[in-house]
Parts: sequence; C-alpha cells; structure tokens
Amino acid sequence: MPQLFKSICSLAEKIYVTTENAVIGNALQVTINTRLQCRLKLIFDYLFFHILLLIPKLLIALYYQNSTDLLLLSVYILILPGGMLLLKNGVSPKKVSVLVALTTLLLPMASSFFNNQDVSPKYTMTWLLSLLFCYISVNRRTTLLLGALLCVYLGLVSWIKTHHLAFPVSDGYIPEQLSPFMALYAGMYILFLMRVFGKHYRNIFMLEHEQTLQKQKQHSSLLNQHLTKQFIILKGLSRSGKSKYLDGNKELLEACLVEIEKQCESAIDYLDNGKLPES
Repeated sequence: MPQLFKSICSLAEKIYVTTENAVIGNALQVTINTRLQCRLKLIFDYLFFHILLLIPKLLIALYYQNSTDLLLLSVYILILPGGMLLLKNGVSPKKVSVLVALTTLLLPMASSFFNNQDVSPKYTMTWLLSLLFCYISVNRRTTLLLGALLCVYLGLVSWIKTHHLAFPVSDGYIPEQLSPFMALYAGMYILFLMRVFGKHYRNIFMLEHEQTLQKQKQHSSLLNQHLTKQFIILKGLSRSGKSKYLDGNKELLEACLVEIEKQCESAIDYLDNGKLPES
C-alpha cells in the first residue's frame, strides 16, 4: 500500500510538472520579474486545481442527473483549459485572470439560481475563491466590480426569498440529498485554498529570497573588485613613495602619503556604508 501511494503521488507530480512546463514554462524562462513569475504560477495553479475540483462535482451531478449542473460544468471544462491555452500563447496574464475570475463567479451564480437560488457553501466558497483570486492576480478595482456584481445577485436572491417567488428548479436538485456532500465540498475548498494561495505566497517568499541572495553575491563581487583596485593603487603609491623617499623628494613623498590616506579612508568608508564610491 505505501508503495502504491508513492507511485500515485509520483505520477500526479509528473502530470503537474509536465502540464506546468507546457503551459507557462516558456513564459517563466523569459520573465525576470519575480512578481510576474509568481502571478503566472498562481493563474496556472488556479486553473489546474480548479479543473481537478470539477471532477467530484461532475460525478455528483451525474449521480443525481442534475441537468443544469451538467451543462454548466461542461462549459467550465471548455473555458478553464482554454485559459491555459491562452497563457501558453502569450496572452496577458491580467486578461486571462479576468476571464477566469468571471467564469468562476458567473457560472456558479447561474447554477445557484436554477438550483432554487441555493447559496450554500457549495457556491459561497467558489465565489470567495474567485474574488480572492481576482484581488491577487488582477487589481482591487476589478475585484470591487465583481464583488458588487455578487452583492447584486445575493440581494436578488434575498428579494426572491422574501417575496416567496417561484422559479423553475433543475431536475435532480434535491437539497436534502445534497446536504451530506457539504462536508466534502468544504474539505475540497479548504485544500484548494491551502494549495493554490498558500503555495502562491510561498513562491513569493522563495523568489524574493533568491533575489536577495543574488543581490548579496553581486554586492560581494563589487566589494572584492573595488577593494582589489584600491589595493593595487595603494601598492603603486607605496612603491612610488619609497622611490621619492630614496631620491630625497619630500614634496612628492608627502603627496603620495596623502593619496594613500585618501584611498584607505575610501576603503574604510565603503566597508562601513556598503556604498560604492562614484568614479
């Protein structure tokens, strides 16, 4: 059993890595901006794991023969891989993010409406994830617009419930039978949140750390170059001063000593402040 589990995990990792390289591998190689790299990884993870999240939803919809959910999930299955294809073809990550955020907000709204205006965790968790994704990958203004759209829908649902209006309900929608799956939905969304958004911030910390180490290496290299240059100058001045001393030329000897003192002060100041003097 442990060997089988390891084999499954290894296969899953290979599928993930292969898909990631195929979709955003080229973009990651040509992008030097660490923030943009993390954003590309976030968009890919959101698409990849959202597609996986559709599998249990599709199985439940098939089990209860919920025609509306089956139709909307089919649209999902077309749009989300389409988002990956757009990323692969170099479309702006911001545009892809807007498309994906809208998809994961509007399609659950449609499903909620035709499933007796259901606003259970099955839908609210999807909306929250969509808005959080939009906030991180696009900007605050777009997130506020989508949030306002969601509030309008929720207000409409409240108005419908208050006035006891009746709308056609999808075949296969039975709230009492779906309630046992709420715990499953909650668990899936929690794992989704931890993997996608948790990994996103971990990527940011890791890339920022790598960038800091790279800057430190560059700084150390500049320090070595500058100090080596100054030691060469000091060595030349020392030899020149010795020659002037032997010749009895005290004025030039004094000038050499003054220049040696300046070079020493410059080196000490650079070591103390870590700033390369302008040349």
